Amino acid sequence: MTFTLRDAALPQDLPVLTRFMAGLCDVEHALHPGRRTGADGAEAHVRYLAREVAANRGRMILAETLEGTAAGMMICAVEDMGGHYLYPDHQVVGYVYDLWIEPVHRGGPLLDMLLDCAEAHFRDLGMTVMMISYLVGNDRAAAAYEKRGFRPNEVMLERRVR
Repeated sequence: MTFTLRDAALPQDLPVLTRFMAGLCDVEHALHPGRRTGADGAEAHVRYLAREVAANRGRMILAETLEGTAAGMMICAVEDMGGHYLYPDHQVVGYVYDLWIEPVHRGGPLLDMLLDCAEAHFRDLGMTVMMISYLVGNDRAAAAYEKRGFRPNEVMLERRVR
């Protein structure tokens, strides 16, 4: 199948971005109870990310079939990691915040297209490092990203305050 990528336009694309984010939220909620469900937080999160994208040289990309059916999204921006513990090329990086591909389109070329789009954007901005994350237990995402050259960088642990 062939897809086209375009920058999302708000507010027109808010419903489809919210639908995709709700799917992602529900997957992540199943993996971690601290994550909001799609019904509880998707639209607010899309609106938050739109502000982050605007403030941090990012992009919100929609993928569509040639027939115009929405097939996926990718949201990315420049992230300053803060502090003075990293070398400059790792201090300010390209970060893929969220990525969603409709189940019927998984396993095809769309993931590569979306990641290539993010990488080209970051390259044009002079970035040399691109980062993406996934929740523990999302083995499909882990395998897909590692297949495309991403390697684990840091592990974040949590526990309840006692």
